[in-house]
Amino acid sequence: MKRQTKLTSQEQVQQHAAEQQAQQPAVREFATVEEMLRHDALHTPVPPAIAYRLQESIGQTPPPRSWGRRMFGS
Repeated sequence: MKRQTKLTSQEQVQQHAAEQQAQQPAVREFATVEEMLRHDALHTPVPPAIAYRLQESIGQTPPPRSWGRRMFGS
């Protein structure tokens, strides 16, 4: 059987504040825009359709030419 206790109004306010804080995501500050973008990229899943199209696109790129062919145009 549960034991019921009566809380004072101050305890109720503290308990309510703790519950709300637990439900809200933590606030994070970033020093630079790049840091924010890296954090976002790590925590945002790539949709499967876009991942598939990216892999398909990567597979279609021609192999890189050697530095000699780039310099002398052969």
